Amino acid sequence: MKASFRARGFTLVELLVVIAIIGVLIALLLPAVQQAREAARRMQCTNQMKQLGLATHNFHDTYRKFPFAYQEQTLGGKMNRGTLFYYILPYMEQAALYDQSDLDSYANNRITNGRGNRAARGQIVEAYICPSDATSSSHTHNNDWTYASYEFNYNVFVGKASTSDATQNATQQNMANVTDGTSNTLMFAESLQRCGGEGTIWSHGVWNVKWMPMFGGGKDRPSGTGQLEYGITSVPQTGKNQASCNSLRTTASGHPGGVNVALVDASCHFIPNTIDGTVWWNLTLHNDGNVVGDY
Repeated sequence: MKASFRARGFTLVELLVVIAIIGVLIALLLPAVQQAREAARRMQCTNQMKQLGLATHNFHDTYRKFPFAYQEQTLGGKMNRGTLFYYILPYMEQAALYDQSDLDSYANNRITNGRGNRAARGQIVEAYICPSDATSSSHTHNNDWTYASYEFNYNVFVGKASTSDATQNATQQNMANVTDGTSNTLMFAESLQRCGGEGTIWSHGVWNVKWMPMFGGGKDRPSGTGQLEYGITSVPQTGKNQASCNSLRTTASGHPGGVNVALVDASCHFIPNTIDGTVWWNLTLHNDGNVVGDY
């Protein structure tokens, strides 16, 4: 008589053990995957900030001056309004977008034929949005304005005291004004698209500091009722979402632990949220003569 063999299946206990092992492996892998994705997003953000720095350098090479921080004047019968981020578009591989617009950048030609700066400012510029900034999924404020995740240093591009009102047509600055050294001074820093009840509008056509893409000082014009945080308390904030963001402090990011910055020499660095306030302010000022310190 031949012996019969019966196939043996898994017992319930063995199945539970296998499921438990798979669950543990998934739990171990998920944080690693998320960290890898965040590392990739932070690298992309760093590359975009590098592009901002190089675009500003290219503008400076062309005109021997930095772009206007904010310009508001009538040229050729048209009102010219806009921020630095508008004027560097041709150097950000956005020449076609820049060419669609003209100098009438806010009120006079706001709607007609889609011209004026509205042709540019209503468009999403991906290079101005950090992939870790989740405060606005649409990147759009309304039909007229879109958001950004980056800001310029008021002190470098306006050149006035941090508490002053930057009036229209503030004098264009240049590299020679950065007497503290281009590797010791901030040029750009991260912000959040949506911050508190306001946001960061890259092309804004009205000087309203809660909406302007800048940090390091400045007041509302002409009332002066809005004052951006300045001095040692202006260090990057730790909030990562719109609700916890202070629109008068501005610098922040979606990255854990700190913010990306670009110095005036166009080098990029990651600044931890634990940076000392004095060191941060020394980095922000461009001509105070103080030693920056470690960060």
